[in-house]
Amino acid sequence: MTTYRAQLAKNADGTWRLFVVLPGRVADWPTEEFGTAEIPTVEARAEALEMLGYEAPAGAVTWDWAEDVDDDGSVLLMAATEVRKAG
Repeated sequence: MTTYRAQLAKNADGTWRLFVVLPGRVADWPTEEFGTAEIPTVEARAEALEMLGYEAPAGAVTWDWAEDVDDDGSVLLMAATEVRKAG
């Protein structure tokens, strides 16, 4: 079964969004906005993935966290996991 990468990232306004990276245009990627500055829980991320029609494969419940530095020196925090189409 094909797997995709789901990513959790902070928006410029400090809120979080989750999206599934698919082939094709970024504008077509399934996305869920959390509307909060607090890091969404693992359960909230799973619910968002479910609403988008995706799920973590059995045993793949780990989110890998990474940080980067933006051009202005601010730290960007991101997380990612593998997902597949639900069902």
